[in-house]
Amino acid sequence: MSIIRIRGKIGFALAAASWAGVAACSTAQAQDPCALLSAEEAAPYVGPLATSPYRASDGAADVHGDQCMYRGKDGRQVTVAPDWSGGGATAGSAVQGAANLVGGALNQATGGGAGDAMAQRVVKSEAGPWDKATWIPGGSLFASRGTESVQVDVSGSSGKEDDAIALAKIIMPRFGHPLSYDGAKAVALVPKPPPHPAAACDLIPRADVEAAIGPLSAPPTSDAPESSCTWRVATPQGGREYTVEFVWDGGQKNYMMVKHQMATVSAATGMPSSSPLDTMKLPPQMQGMVGGMMKMVGGSAASGKAPGAAATNGFQTDTMLTGPWDNASLLHGTQLIAVRHDVFVGMGLESADYEKAKALLAAICSRL
Repeated sequence: MSIIRIRGKIGFALAAASWAGVAACSTAQAQDPCALLSAEEAAPYVGPLATSPYRASDGAADVHGDQCMYRGKDGRQVTVAPDWSGGGATAGSAVQGAANLVGGALNQATGGGAGDAMAQRVVKSEAGPWDKATWIPGGSLFASRGTESVQVDVSGSSGKEDDAIALAKIIMPRFGHPLSYDGAKAVALVPKPPPHPAAACDLIPRADVEAAIGPLSAPPTSDAPESSCTWRVATPQGGREYTVEFVWDGGQKNYMMVKHQMATVSAATGMPSSSPLDTMKLPPQMQGMVGGMMKMVGGSAASGKAPGAAATNGFQTDTMLTGPWDNASLLHGTQLIAVRHDVFVGMGLESADYEKAKALLAAICSRL
């Protein structure tokens, strides 16, 4: 699941929706989830595989897992979670519930009908070897036929509906004619994640942090010591906070999921994906939302916080940032995300200076 704390209900709803079907699937001990799709069939969607397809639970290698992971050498991933037990109705209800959650959150955030449009996109059937297929933008496809169902999660690769449909068209007929394959045996071949400090604040020396963002006004703190750290500095404009979240294993998938979720919000609301929001002519239902966002990130004397990156740079998106990372992006001026060696790093910019935040991100990634 996505660990970066996307502010507001929209990010939470999308993260929940991406995994609703997987959570609903029950473990099928007698069947191998890796016997429905071969490595060669998955390769067009993840590239050459880094390791043989392996059983997993919630993305982590597990000999008893009810998912199958297909991980490419460049970090792209596809997850297949089949169910032979007749749990299609339960999973379908979970998907519909997630759709309603997404739509309601968007309606509340925009003050308009953007959520209704989102819900119509969530519930969509496609002709294929199934009774019903439901697409969660961002993205996962849930397909069912009789007692057999599968969740195809492409959020760690392209996030495209067409790719999920193409994979489901291979998988569904395979239920009656599974491949001869042992996904549990392949777990032993999965590379172990690199070691990391027990406390995230210990990853980078204080001197390196201060070289990036300036003298700290207090020792770093964390509300989740293993996976996050907050550094604070005082400036004439007010206090600045640089909160960094880490995903130590499976970071490439988390990076792709966050990008897809932000793109989904843009598509549903009419929000531009690359230009500063405050310079664009927006749909009526978005104007109030943007005004509220500008106040939120703009800082105030009452809050004691300095203006955030979006207030000074606009709500810009840049997915081609260069630096000591494998990939990095600025998302709508409010988040910096990066991945290096399959470790995800995410930073909120509500009261952060953009250039200093980017310097801190570079210093962190240089240590990974």
